[in-house]
Amino acid sequence: MRLKPISARTMTIGYTVALLIIASLSMASHIVLEYGLKSDEGSAAIINKSGRQRMLSQRIASLAIQYRQGDASVNDDLNSAIGEFETAHDFMVTTLQAGSLSDDNQRQLQEIFFNLPHPLDAQVHSFVSDARGLMQLSPGSAAIDPLLSRMLADARVPLLNTLNAVVTIEQRESEQRIVRLEHIQWSILSIVLVTLFVEATVIFRPMIRRTIEYTAELLRLATTDSLTGALNRRSFFEKCTNEIARSRRLGIPACMLMVDLDHFKKINDTYGHAAGDDALAAVGAAFRQTLRSIDIWGRLGGEEFGIFLSETNFSEAAIMAERLRACVDAISIQHGQHRIRLTVSIGCTTLPQEAGELDEVLRAADQLMYQAKQSGRNRVVLDARAGAGDIS
Repeated sequence: MRLKPISARTMTIGYTVALLIIASLSMASHIVLEYGLKSDEGSAAIINKSGRQRMLSQRIASLAIQYRQGDASVNDDLNSAIGEFETAHDFMVTTLQAGSLSDDNQRQLQEIFFNLPHPLDAQVHSFVSDARGLMQLSPGSAAIDPLLSRMLADARVPLLNTLNAVVTIEQRESEQRIVRLEHIQWSILSIVLVTLFVEATVIFRPMIRRTIEYTAELLRLATTDSLTGALNRRSFFEKCTNEIARSRRLGIPACMLMVDLDHFKKINDTYGHAAGDDALAAVGAAFRQTLRSIDIWGRLGGEEFGIFLSETNFSEAAIMAERLRACVDAISIQHGQHRIRLTVSIGCTTLPQEAGELDEVLRAADQLMYQAKQSGRNRVVLDARAGAGDIS
């Protein structure tokens, strides 16, 4: 059968339609991924707020104890911490009521905040009410004791556990968004390739670049700490667990460092949280410059970092730990009229080949790090099982 020639008009229309389809898909991909980024930034904000809430609850309880002991100088700090705690909670409630989460996660958070036998919203209001009631009494007054007892009981377990549950759900929501966006991304790419291969080489390439950038940014938001560039706690644990299994399977030596920024609370209390953030960012930059690409490092708490040194024997780990300590010791950050010197305390242990899970290795390194703190800070304490002592 003889094929009918395609007219120039038909080719022009076909080419135009193909361009419009590709352009439309490019715009759709950009909009969807832009929305995904904003949504994930919202989840990241909630995760950061929840983490901040945990620290504030402990700070409020600590200041309340000082107030009960008769220290009236903590009044302003206590009032500020209570206000910040209350404001962060209001932000979390407002975000939840906006209903931006998936149905299941939205329902679970709604349950945690408002419907449990002891919902988070009620816990926070009770905790804040007791804290403000305590401030109405005279410092050192025995009438403070019932309020303080309730506050300490709330801050010790219920608030921390409930806020941890909120962080877990928000982390899951962030990961689910990434999966959904990846599916959308590949669907769009498939349609574009099927629609017109030749035109795709001209229009499709810029879209691929933006898509990869967006996906990489989403992955970075979900797995790293934006302030220091370190892995977040969950990603650090996952990578270390895999690396420990590989090291034991192949008989490769590995070591763990636990690093804590010295006097971090004093920096925050004296110069403000902005100075604390600058200090953490400077430490993160020092780690990036000093550590190897195969090393795994993550921020495990406010000022605490874990570092897994792959393919490293104990003597090499000791050298690396001292190098990190010296690198941070050389840091001096400018904050207003002040220069702030930074130091770290480091615990270093080796990965036992025969047994021991990640938690045990971290616990051993953590104990050594506290020995470094107790020995005067700005030092490395090595695991005595490896035949080493203290270097500084």
